Amino acid sequence: MFGWFRRLRRRRITSQSFPADWKEIVDTNASFMHSLNATTQNKVRQAIQIMVAEKNWEGCGGLKLTDEHRVTIAAQMARMIACFKDDYFDEVMSILVYPAAYLAKSQKQIAGGVIVEGNDGRMGEAWHRGPVILSWADVLESVRDAFTNRNVVIHEFAHQLDMRNSGQADGFPTLESAAVARRWTEVMPAAFEEHQYRCQHHDPS
Repeated sequence: MFGWFRRLRRRRITSQSFPADWKEIVDTNASFMHSLNATTQNKVRQAIQIMVAEKNWEGCGGLKLTDEHRVTIAAQMARMIACFKDDYFDEVMSILVYPAAYLAKSQKQIAGGVIVEGNDGRMGEAWHRGPVILSWADVLESVRDAFTNRNVVIHEFAHQLDMRNSGQADGFPTLESAAVARRWTEVMPAAFEEHQYRCQHHDPS
């Protein structure tokens, strides 16, 4: 029953026109859209509408959230699930946004089993089933720098995809069968090594 209501609510959300001011935000902060065909662009826009409406968005550290924050982040999220069916990171209910890199409590174990507590600077964090925490300054740098080698939104939400199978960020995503999992363990390490080699030798990939 809950699934039926959710589908109905989402149909109502996506039946609304994509706001003109959101289109301007996407044009500025989601340049990847230009490489997508019309069908995929429409799917990304609908995913943005759904995730902006459904997620609990919170500004932290004095940041007052605007549509630019929500739409920019949701666009990167939508980019990741563009080829998935009815997937809107439902396991993540809250997205917390700081104005810039922030300090978070940390624990490190050193020699002799001693645990040292302190604070680490963070650009983002991903917790199992949320929340996802992001630095807006780093989000903006990620989406506006055409030559950046990192994207903090994709990085943190990749952890969310990864954690779906075990709750751990172990690099092994949810796969549909044991046979596919075996094939994955054969293909991915070799592909990753090749990708690293090409990056180290400045080969385009």
